[in-house]
Amino acid sequence: MRVSEALERPSASREAPERSVADPGGGGAVHKLDNRGSACSLGLLRVKQRLAEMPLGDVLEVVTRDRFAPYEVPAWVERQGLELVSLVRSGVWLFSTTTFTIRKTVAVLPPRQKVV
Repeated sequence: MRVSEALERPSASREAPERSVADPGGGGAVHKLDNRGSACSLGLLRVKQRLAEMPLGDVLEVVTRDRFAPYEVPAWVERQGLELVSLVRSGVWLFSTTTFTIRKTVAVLPPRQKVV
């Protein structure tokens, strides 16, 4: 899916972070990752680590406050060969959050060191 298509799609309902629920639109589960408290540089590493742990076909919903994430994450997802299901921005400027929904379609290697 192209980034422009993902921007037009609504996000799924938000639940507690780090939780897995059944994916109503597919066969896999939806995993939640709340990156709002993480430093900017750790956000993408945490996404990569979480995707490496998930089976193919599952979906990862990531919530972040990183102001560069709307530009960095779609480019990274495309380079990795993953599917960006949706990208939704909410809030205003410094208090805004971005929610990404990423479907794991290919294997993702974990980061060299485990991120906490």
